[in-house]
Amino acid sequence: MSRCKFAVALLCLSPVAWADAGPNGWAGEAGLGYLASNGNTKTSSLNAKFALNYVQDQWKNAFLATAFGASDRNAATGERYTASDKVDYNFTDHDYAFASVEYEKDLFGPIGQRTVEAVGYGRHVLTGPVHVLDAEVGVGARQSIANVTDERENDGVARLGGKYTWKISPTSAFSQALKVETGSSNTYTESVTELKFNVVGNIFASASYTLRNNSHVPPGTGRTDTITALNLSYTFGAKAP
Repeated sequence: MSRCKFAVALLCLSPVAWADAGPNGWAGEAGLGYLASNGNTKTSSLNAKFALNYVQDQWKNAFLATAFGASDRNAATGERYTASDKVDYNFTDHDYAFASVEYEKDLFGPIGQRTVEAVGYGRHVLTGPVHVLDAEVGVGARQSIANVTDERENDGVARLGGKYTWKISPTSAFSQALKVETGSSNTYTESVTELKFNVVGNIFASASYTLRNNSHVPPGTGRTDTITALNLSYTFGAKAP
């Protein structure tokens, strides 16, 4: 992909982390940032993310899209695109059901394409205002295509996940998210650690570290990839962070 095409993709998928939409309504964040990846690719590049929440009474819809990539004068050296949508229904103050779909295209990682559909149960373990913790368990289906071998896999998966947020101050927050998705062909683990703080108004800065691991990968590729990102983002619909 040329530099020009990748720049367009970044602008279309500007970076984001979730903002609290409040009782009802829309909220989200958008921006751009610097990214350094290590593992199957070792690059420094731009990254982009766009996130949008909508809350209506017991319902919540969360959409997220990301993109990152780097290229030299002749060829791309690393590209990855993701999109996901998740719907929650809170049937008590602490319990909710969810349905989600995720799509990922990674041109240089071990898994070139991955789609996952899942449903499950979630629990609001801690509800703030300083500490928030959600835990989830679910089942679903996964379709994947490996890079190098083009091997296709379709299997059922069990899914465990959780996210902890600590509101350190009115202008800063720390979060840790963990997701484990296991099936007969592969176990995928993703950990995202993030620290963000308000700069001015609705603009905030964030630093994040992402670790992704696949238990089974094609020959010649590594199991683990890590991504370090520094972003400057704009929130709308709610105050950062």
